[in-house]
Amino acid sequence: MGTQIMTLADEYDRLCRTPSDINEHLPTFLNLVLCLNAQHVIELGTRSGVSTVAWLYGLLKTGGRLTSVDLDGEPFDAHDAWTFIQGDDLDPAVTVQLDPADIVFIDTSHTYPQTVAELNLYRWLVKPGGLIVCHDTELAHPADAPARPAFPVKTAIEEFTEANGYRWINHPNCNGLGIIEGF
Repeated sequence: MGTQIMTLADEYDRLCRTPSDINEHLPTFLNLVLCLNAQHVIELGTRSGVSTVAWLYGLLKTGGRLTSVDLDGEPFDAHDAWTFIQGDDLDPAVTVQLDPADIVFIDTSHTYPQTVAELNLYRWLVKPGGLIVCHDTELAHPADAPARPAFPVKTAIEEFTEANGYRWINHPNCNGLGIIEGF
């Protein structure tokens, strides 16, 4: 376990210093886990695993665990506190495998319909006092997303929070990060 802690800490530190579309948010992920004393985080979308490392690093400190879902394969080797599920995060065969979480992190296709569906489905897996965190709120036209609406993730969050009485905070740096609270 001591080797895992040092390796994960080193990788987290390296990723925080390496410019990417999400590196500036990694300390936020760590702080959210620590402030909530999160025991379970669900991560939708892993890509190369940058956010995965940050969530795991925080959860290592709280004794929690991470469950990641992605259409593509695992971005790196297994970790004791990590479960990876390859599949569509809206597929009932995937969602039935998930336990309620303190934090649900959404970083998938960034299309408006997908984000709306994820928010409406995954809100039921957020524990009371938990959060939904969405990356790319400041992308006007994400790759492979239809031109309308502009800012599809932000638009989906605004409509979702207004319709359900939740609150959200937008961190506009590094492509934007929306944090939804009130569960």
